[in-house]
Amino acid sequence: MKGKAFKIFVFATALTFFGGSLHLPVALASSVLSSNVDVEIMVRVSQKGFSDERGKLFNPKNFLKIPKGQVVRITFVFDESMSSLSYGDTHQIAITGAGGTKESEKIWVFSKKSSITLQSGKDGDAFRAYCIVDCIGMEHLNNLLIKVV
Repeated sequence: MKGKAFKIFVFATALTFFGGSLHLPVALASSVLSSNVDVEIMVRVSQKGFSDERGKLFNPKNFLKIPKGQVVRITFVFDESMSSLSYGDTHQIAITGAGGTKESEKIWVFSKKSSITLQSGKDGDAFRAYCIVDCIGMEHLNNLLIKVV
């Protein structure tokens, strides 16, 4: 019975959020057309932080590397487990760099992916990605370093 009650709670929370989010503004759109993307990268997002496709967490020593002079699409994927308290949580990622800030759409259990496309620039340029909504695990989602190599 406890498992069924938890699932109903998660569903009700998600339904409440979805209904309330219909009035929120749409995230900033990228000015780069999807057909012009040179590199695609997937980043998992969970209460533990940002991780690569294999699940290894990014940190100051293990940062996300992107090639110089390329159009890069970074797809953020909601990666909470069904048993996690943050399964019904929502994340929205922003990437800040010299050219300004771009925001993803919200990702959560019913909309698991959102992408940001950017021009990488020259060797040594850096970007920072972070969650911009109050969420469980926000302390781990506040500083994904993205470096151009």
